[in-house]
Amino acid sequence: MAYLKINGVNIYYELKGKQEGKEAVVFLNGLMSSVAGWALQVPTFEKAGYKVLLHDFRGQLLSEKPVEQYTFSQHAADLKELLNQLGIEKIHIIGTSYGALAGMRFALDYPDYVKSMSLIDALSELDATFHWMADAWLELLREGDMAKLFRAAVPAIYSNFFLEKNEKALREREAMMSKVPKDFIESLIRLINNTMTNANPQTTEELTKIKCPVFLAVGENDQLTPVKFSRLMLAKMPHAEFVVVPDCGHTTVYEKPGVVNTLTLGFVSKHS
Repeated sequence: MAYLKINGVNIYYELKGKQEGKEAVVFLNGLMSSVAGWALQVPTFEKAGYKVLLHDFRGQLLSEKPVEQYTFSQHAADLKELLNQLGIEKIHIIGTSYGALAGMRFALDYPDYVKSMSLIDALSELDATFHWMADAWLELLREGDMAKLFRAAVPAIYSNFFLEKNEKALREREAMMSKVPKDFIESLIRLINNTMTNANPQTTEELTKIKCPVFLAVGENDQLTPVKFSRLMLAKMPHAEFVVVPDCGHTTVYEKPGVVNTLTLGFVSKHS
C-alpha cells in the first residue's frame, strides 16, 4: 500500500498503467467510495496506454482522517501536492459525484494542470430535496448505523433497473457497511458537511471561469444529482459536451461501466 505525506496528512494513492511520462488520467472518488470504486474503469485506460492515478481524499477510507472540517479547496491542494511529488504535470480529470466537485475546484484553482475534465453525476449547488436527504443521512450517521444509512440511501443512489438485477450484491454490501470503523463514520459526516457548505450558487457562477474541455454525463434516472443539475452546469460551460445515460441512476460508473468507459476514453483521447 502506497502512501505519501501530503500537506501534513498521509494520503493513500495508486499509480497504474504507463509509468513514464508526465501526463496522467486522474480518477476522483465519490463520497462513500474509495480507489476500488474505479475497478471497472481503470483497466480500459491501462489498456489504452495511459498512466492512471487514484487516491483517497483526506477523510476517505484508506487515507488519514484528521479531525477537522474538510473543504474542496483542501482536496484540490492535496491533489496538486500529490501530482508534484509524483512528477505529474498535466492531467485528465474523471470525477464522479463528490469527486466531480473536487475536480471542478481543482480546475478552478490550478487550471494549468488540467487538459480535460469529465464530470459524471455531478452538481455545483444543492436543492431542497438534496438537503432533506442529506439531513436524514447525517442523523443516521450520528447514530453510528452505517448499514441503516446504506439502506436509506439505496433508492436515491441506484436506478430501479440496477436494483432489480443486483439485490444480492447490494445486500452483501449492506452487511459490510455494518462493520466499518467509527473513524470512517465520523469522517464521512465531515465529508458530507463539506458538500452541504461548499456546493452552492457561488460555485455554479465560478464555472464560467473553466476553459478546459469538459464532458458532462448524468444518469437519466439520477435522483441524488438529477439531470437538471448538469443542465445548470452546462449553461455556465457552454463549450462542454453533454450526455444523458438512459436507464441509469446516480452510480453511472457502476451501472453502465461500458458506456462510461467508451465516452470518457474517447473524450480523453481527443484531448491528449
